[in-house]
Amino acid sequence: MSLFCSLDFHLTYVNVFLFLYISAVSVLTVFGNLLVIISITAFKQLHTPTNLLILSLALSDFLVGICVMPVESLRSINSCFYMRKSHCRIFHVIMSVLGSASLINIMLVAIDRYFAVCEPLMYMSKMTIRKTLMCISLGWTVSFCYNLVPMNLGNTNLTGTTVFCLRECAVAVSNAWGPADLIVSFIAPCTVMVILYIRILTVALRQAKAISITSKKMASQKNPKSFRKSEVKATKTLSIIVFVYFMCWVPWYISMLNMKQFQKSSVLLSALLCLFYTNSCINPFIYAISYPWFKRSVKLVLSLKIVQTATNQMNLFPEDC
Repeated sequence: MSLFCSLDFHLTYVNVFLFLYISAVSVLTVFGNLLVIISITAFKQLHTPTNLLILSLALSDFLVGICVMPVESLRSINSCFYMRKSHCRIFHVIMSVLGSASLINIMLVAIDRYFAVCEPLMYMSKMTIRKTLMCISLGWTVSFCYNLVPMNLGNTNLTGTTVFCLRECAVAVSNAWGPADLIVSFIAPCTVMVILYIRILTVALRQAKAISITSKKMASQKNPKSFRKSEVKATKTLSIIVFVYFMCWVPWYISMLNMKQFQKSSVLLSALLCLFYTNSCINPFIYAISYPWFKRSVKLVLSLKIVQTATNQMNLFPEDC
C-alpha cells in the first residue's frame, strides 16, 4: 500500500475562499485568545479554578491559530507546500494533540461546573487551584502521549491500515486503532459531558425555582446570592462554549466515519475545515459578551494600563456582575 497521494491540484474559487477564511480566522484566533491568556495571567483576581481551565483552553486554541491554521491556509492554495511525508505526519500529530487538549479542557470545564452547581458545599475543597493545575498538566500530558501512538503504528508496515488523503497529504490510520480512537477520544468524553450537563441543567432549574421563591427573604444576604448569581452566569457561558464545541466538532468526527466519501467532495471537506477551525476563534467573543471582567481586562491590556499600574491593585469587579 502506498503512503502517497496524488499531486493533481487545480486552484478554484473554493480554495481561494478557504485560504482567505482560514487566514482571517487565524488572525482572530491568535489575537482573541492571546487577550484571554494575558488577562487571566496578569490579574490575580482572575486566578480561580474555572478561569485556569479557560486559560488552558485559550492556550490550545492560540496554538491552533499560530501553528496549524497558517499551514492549512497555505495548503489550501498550494498543495505542494507541505507534501513531505515526515512533515505531514508531524503536522497531523500537532493538530491531534491540540484537538485532544481542547476536548480534555472542555471536559474539565464540565466537571468544574458540575461541582459548582450540584455540589456547591464541596466545590471549594474539590476544585482548588492546585488540583486544577494538576488536572490541566495531566490533561496536556495525556493528550501528547496518546497522540504519539497512531504516529508510531504502522509507519513502516502499512498492513492493516487505511490511507486517507487530506489535501494531498497522506495519513495512515490503523484499522484497529481508528474505531477505538473515535470511542476513546470523542464518543466517551462527549457522553460524559452530556450526562454532566443534563444533571447540571436539572439542578440549576430546581435552584432557580427555589431562589425565585425565597428571593425576598434573602434580600439582605448579598454575598451568598451574589455568589450563586455569578456561578449561574459562569455555568450558562461555559455551557454555550460546550454547545459550540459540539456543533463544530461533531460534523468533523462524523465525516471521519466515512472519510473516503468525503474526500471526493472538496467543497464539503472545505466546509468541514471552516467549521472545525471556527471553534478555536469563537470562544473569546463568547467571553466578551458574557463576562464584564473580560471586557474590563481587555481595555486595560489594550490601553497598556497594566504596564503603568500594578495589576494586583486593579479591581475588575467594581460591582456584582
